[in-house]
Amino acid sequence: MPEDTDIQKLLRLKRYENPPEGYFDDFLLEFQRRQRTELLRVPLSEILWDRVTSWFDSVRVPTMAYAAILVLGVGATAAILTGLDGNVNNAGAVATLAEPPVLPQVTVGSQVPSLPPSYVLETRPVSYESPFSF
Repeated sequence: MPEDTDIQKLLRLKRYENPPEGYFDDFLLEFQRRQRTELLRVPLSEILWDRVTSWFDSVRVPTMAYAAILVLGVGATAAILTGLDGNVNNAGAVATLAEPPVLPQVTVGSQVPSLPPSYVLETRPVSYESPFSF
């Protein structure tokens, strides 16, 4: 056990060592000075990154946000699976319109052709009485 005896000798020697006068009085000032000089060596980008990540650690996502995301996901899935005619697609069936759109026939003369009914919501209100509404 020569290691134990070496450690014991070292501890006996260290017992009589004392720091110089004023060491404990100036300890805080010296510690703060060393911290500041170390901070000056660190790049600004690393300091900013540390501050941003520490700020995000304090932000907590509310529990209701997870529930809202789940509801939006279910709603989006239902909207995708629901066809244009309102029926749910079965086993990969393709949703189609009940009738193909009919284009107005152009006639020569003073008669204005009537527009077919529109099944898509327009950006502006449409009147079927005149072809140029608004």
